[in-house]
Amino acid sequence: MRWRHWLDEPASGVRNMAVDHALAENCVATGEGVLRFYRWTSPTVSLGRNERALGLYNASDVSTHTIDFVRRPTGGRAVLHDRELTYAVACPLEDLDGLRALYRRVNEGLVRGLQALGADVALHQTEERAPAPDEGPCFRTPVSDEVIWRGKKLVGSAQVRIGRAVLQHGSLIVEGDQAMVSELKGEEAGEQPATLDEVLGGVPHWDELSEALREGVAGVLGGVWVPSVMSAVEGSTASRWEGRYGSDEWTWRR
Repeated sequence: MRWRHWLDEPASGVRNMAVDHALAENCVATGEGVLRFYRWTSPTVSLGRNERALGLYNASDVSTHTIDFVRRPTGGRAVLHDRELTYAVACPLEDLDGLRALYRRVNEGLVRGLQALGADVALHQTEERAPAPDEGPCFRTPVSDEVIWRGKKLVGSAQVRIGRAVLQHGSLIVEGDQAMVSELKGEEAGEQPATLDEVLGGVPHWDELSEALREGVAGVLGGVWVPSVMSAVEGSTASRWEGRYGSDEWTWRR
């Protein structure tokens, strides 16, 4: 498969989710895979597609905590996006060995890239089921095939099928913690996830970090990899999806 890749400029949660959706929607027509790295212009809590929000989180907290909320197209549980790097992989389903295989292979690639930077990380192996959407923040508990360091989650990932494509995206915590996710629900924060700063004893430049991760993922997935930017069609499709991801009906629907 031919893969396009790039590091985007920081954007809002609404725009980031709309772009990820657009990449999955358009990749079938092009027959290409996409690997996109991006950041967020302001601290944002992203809720999983099926996570209950009303009664657990309060929309007024947006102004109280100067934090944004958005609901992802993928499943899983709440993540605070602040001092972190997010990745998104979108590709046609017919070119895969299965969704679970892609999930593992992408995370294997992330492990390779992080190891190249000196991080002693691995894939988590467990027979336990993944926690339900309402069982606390995403980074509280690692699930099988997620990236961990000393037993603590470092990268949280989620998937969704969109038409005849798959979207997988995830968050690599660079600095800080996820305590606010619990605080917004009036819960104890508990043990916090690993951070790249903690693992490496410093933070690489964004370009160095994204390139190491790209090389790791490319080494596992194979194919032809070319630097790119978002196409005009993808940008137009993303603008259309901003209506959904920016709506209260979608974000606070449960």
